[in-house]
Amino acid sequence: MDTDDRIEELSTLFAFLADHDFRGYSPLYEQIARTMADDRRLLTFVDEAASPNARRGRVPVLFHASLHDLTLTHPELELSRAFTEGAQIDLAAAISDAIDTHGDELIATMRTRSVQTNEVGRSAAIAAGLAAIDTGGRRIALVELGPSAGLNLFVDRWHVEYRRDGAVVATTGPEASTVRLSCELRGPLDPPFGSASPIAMRTGVDPSPIDASDPKQAQWLRACVWPGVPERDERLAAALAVVGLEPPPLVRGDAVADLAPLVASVDPDLFPVVLSTWALAYVSAEGRATIAESLDRIGASRDLALLTLEEPRFTPHIPVTDAEVAAAFQPGDGTPTVLGRRVWHRGHATSTALALCHPHARWMRWIDGGE
Repeated sequence: MDTDDRIEELSTLFAFLADHDFRGYSPLYEQIARTMADDRRLLTFVDEAASPNARRGRVPVLFHASLHDLTLTHPELELSRAFTEGAQIDLAAAISDAIDTHGDELIATMRTRSVQTNEVGRSAAIAAGLAAIDTGGRRIALVELGPSAGLNLFVDRWHVEYRRDGAVVATTGPEASTVRLSCELRGPLDPPFGSASPIAMRTGVDPSPIDASDPKQAQWLRACVWPGVPERDERLAAALAVVGLEPPPLVRGDAVADLAPLVASVDPDLFPVVLSTWALAYVSAEGRATIAESLDRIGASRDLALLTLEEPRFTPHIPVTDAEVAAAFQPGDGTPTVLGRRVWHRGHATSTALALCHPHARWMRWIDGGE
C-alpha cells in the first residue's frame, strides 16, 4: 500500500470512529477524529508514527490515547484545556502544536504502548455472563486475556444496577462498593442476576501488565479513557484504589503462547473461566485460531468456559447473525459487541450468544432464552 492509500485509509478510519463510536458519547474525541480525518498533515504524522506492525484498524484509537496521555504529562499545552476544561479551541492548531513540541514523545508512546482500555463498566456484562455459566458447584478461576491492570477480574466486588425504562430492576455486588456501575437493559429478556459461582482465583496474561498501585502506570489507563464521560474517570479511580491495595498476580507474556499454559495450570478443583473483553481485536487471525485450538485441547480433558465481550467478527464460534446485530444497534450505540459463552463439559463444547451490548456495557440486550 502506497502513502496516498495509507493516508486515505487512516482518514476513513478516523471518520468511522467519529460516526460510530464517539458521536453522542465523547464529543471531544468526535471533534478530534473529524479534525484528523480532514487534515493530511496530521494524518501523515500518524501514519509515520505508527509501528509498522500495528493493526491498522486500531491505530486511530491508539493515537487518541497517546494524545490524551501527552496532555496528562504536559498540562501546559493548549490542547490540555480541551481535555480538562472542555475549552472550545482550534483543535487542528492545538494538535499541530502538540506534535511540533512533543512529537517524539507521541511517536515513542505509539510504538511502545497498546490500547489498554480497562473499562470497569464492562463488569456489568461480565457479571451477567458469569451468572450464565454452570460450574457444577465449583469455584471460578478467572483468567483474563489482556487484563491490563486486572480491574474487571474483581467483577464480584463492584456494585451493578440494571435498569429498564429508568427503573432499577436488579442489582448485583456489594451495596457498599465504591465502584458503582449502571447498565440499561433493552428487550424483553432479563439476564441471570447474582447467581455466579464465587471467584477463588484471579489472573491473566498481558504483554504489558499494569500495576494498579503505581501512579505512573495508572496514568496510561487514564489516557485510554475517553474524555467527556465523567463517570468513566470516577469509576476507574475508584477501581484503581481498590485493586491497588492488592493487585492480582498477572503474567507478562503473549496471549497466543502463554494463555493456554496458564489455564492448564489452574487447580483441578476450580473451574477455569477465560475472559476476553475487546482483547481479541488486537490478536491476529492466526493467533485467534491458535487460542481457540489450545482451549479446545484443554477442554477435551477438563471442564472450562470462555466468556467473550467482543466484536462478532472476532468470535465466529458464537452463533449470532448479521440481522440480529443490525436490528440491535442504531447510530450512537457504539461498535456492535456480543457477549458470548463457550463451555466445554466432559469434552464437548457448546457456544451461545448471550447478549448484544454497548462496547462499554452502557446497555445490554439479553438474547439467550435458556435451554
